[in-house]
Amino acid sequence: MKKKILITVSIIIIVLLLLYTSLVIYIFTMAKQGTKVTSDAIVVLGEVAVSGSSCFGPRCQEGFTPDPHNNPCLEARINQAISLYKNHYAPKILMSGGTDKGNGVNEAETMKEIAIKDGIPESDILVENKSTSTYQNLTFSQTILNKAGLHSAIIVTDSSTNARAGLVASKLHYSYSLSPNMNTTCSHLSDYILREPLAIIDYVLTGKI
Repeated sequence: MKKKILITVSIIIIVLLLLYTSLVIYIFTMAKQGTKVTSDAIVVLGEVAVSGSSCFGPRCQEGFTPDPHNNPCLEARINQAISLYKNHYAPKILMSGGTDKGNGVNEAETMKEIAIKDGIPESDILVENKSTSTYQNLTFSQTILNKAGLHSAIIVTDSSTNARAGLVASKLHYSYSLSPNMNTTCSHLSDYILREPLAIIDYVLTGKI
């Protein structure tokens, strides 16, 4: 009897490990999937740790800051969105991100300021300033896009988050394409093998994807 239980438990563990490994492979594969096409808007997902936790893993040692004014990874996303805009992929940019609990800085409003300084007309920038997660980024942004009559979007995020963003967008029935920030310093090995797989599992269990 004990032997059968041990065998059953071993099989379950092996299956779970295989599933987890498959998920990690999927995240790595999706990281390079830039599928951008001409759309109505570019949606930039936030980078700041709005939960009040200022860094994760290697970012703690690399100067990661919750302040969007000094966040090079967030700037990389904004620069990518600006490049897409200037290359006529979309006539509008939607900045999505809430207020950091640690310093009270609103991410979306700061992203807007940065984009304006880089020459983007204020009239072409939309703001979603309440979200505190990737799921909320896309859910709240969808409401704003619909109200503005914008029906398709290019989603900009870091490469490691690209898979989760796509899964959420599909769940929400977006008409979307992806343009991940390929700056390798913004996505670490721990993001691919720990943070993102666990986040996707959580989203599956809570019905978000």
